[in-house]
Amino acid sequence: MKTIEPIISDKLETVHISLTLDTRKREDKLPVAVRINQNRKTIYYRTGLRCSVPVEWEKLLKATGRGANKSNALYIEKENQLAIYDRVKKTIIELQRRGEFNLDKLKVALTGRSAETFTGTWLSVIESKKPGTAESYTSAYKSFTSYFGESVDFSRVSVDLIRRWSEKMKADGKTNTTIGVYMRACRVVVNVCVRKGQLQQSQYPFGKSFEEKFVIPKGRRRRESYLDVSTINRLLGFKAPKTWSKPMTAVRLQAIDMWMISYLGNGLNLADMALLTYDSHYFQSGGNELKFIRKKTMDTTDEDIEIIIPIIPELRRLLDKHAAKPVEDGLVFPFILNGNTDEIKVRKLVAQWNSNIQDRLEPVCKELGIPCKLSMTYARHSFNTNLMLAGVPELFVSQSMGHSVKNVTEGYTSLFPPEMRLEYNKRLLHDYKKNQ
Repeated sequence: MKTIEPIISDKLETVHISLTLDTRKREDKLPVAVRINQNRKTIYYRTGLRCSVPVEWEKLLKATGRGANKSNALYIEKENQLAIYDRVKKTIIELQRRGEFNLDKLKVALTGRSAETFTGTWLSVIESKKPGTAESYTSAYKSFTSYFGESVDFSRVSVDLIRRWSEKMKADGKTNTTIGVYMRACRVVVNVCVRKGQLQQSQYPFGKSFEEKFVIPKGRRRRESYLDVSTINRLLGFKAPKTWSKPMTAVRLQAIDMWMISYLGNGLNLADMALLTYDSHYFQSGGNELKFIRKKTMDTTDEDIEIIIPIIPELRRLLDKHAAKPVEDGLVFPFILNGNTDEIKVRKLVAQWNSNIQDRLEPVCKELGIPCKLSMTYARHSFNTNLMLAGVPELFVSQSMGHSVKNVTEGYTSLFPPEMRLEYNKRLLHDYKKNQ
């Protein structure tokens, strides 16, 4: 889209304002807004009018009101837009005069919605999040405000309020999984409010005691969402039927291999797989282990966790087939992102890979008589379940998947040396049932 010419613009000290179009979303008609920018941060105050580009916007831009056009409806609309612009401009000047100007205070002055409310802080948290995380926080916010309004004061936050929200969501047919996702987002906002001193610790609504606090529900755990070792070995040894075309066979066999890499790689998810590198640990271990850091959200108390993947023979065979040649700090699977680093593009590519793998595994499962729609999530659950069934210590399994916190992590490498890590992961393909 070419640069949009504003109807009017001004510079007020360090603040740049203009009456223009909000082009952040591609739509047939774009909203007219007063754009306010200070120190590379921008907000938009929408006027309520929408214009198509370039036809309607150009007409509005050129409306003069001279001669026969003096009473023209388009010019009258332009005057209305300029009146809104002037109101925003005067508000900025007044805040600057009082030495109180910042973009947050301007939003409050224009909308009446203060960041100094629980819902206001929630919006601030959303703005601070990465796109993927922000989506779930926004969905939770919309659910919460649909019941309690967009201006919930800190004094209203309580166990009772959260319980009422949960009950309303249940009545509207929300599952425990969805409620859990929304509540965890809300808990992050509450934690931020407590840290800022906006909420008292006594108001904290979440906990583990049903009588005193709200306990966040867990989604239904499905025991069937894993494959046993016998079935995994059948999948590993799968031979494509001759009726499949060569291109179809190639992508379906690749999907099996990607699933196996996840399973044998500590339940590695596709996002982590895409960013996995040959770090110094790989070379120090003689090429026998991969290591990566799973980043926990900054809003939790968890620290970054090192996950070490011992390369058992079957995993090495798959790496030899699909991984790039080892170069320090080089990506192990560069073909997943294909050089893309943009955060939104990366998320879309990972989602597409997950979808493709699931779709391509479906006919494989049909051939093998596996009665489920196999996904990468199954690989993670299978890693966890099969090691536990094979008698591997829960501490090892937990740390291998990134579930442990720092004080557990620190003793991990000494408790489970490389040779033990390798032996434990070899059990991923050992069918213990045959030896019972």
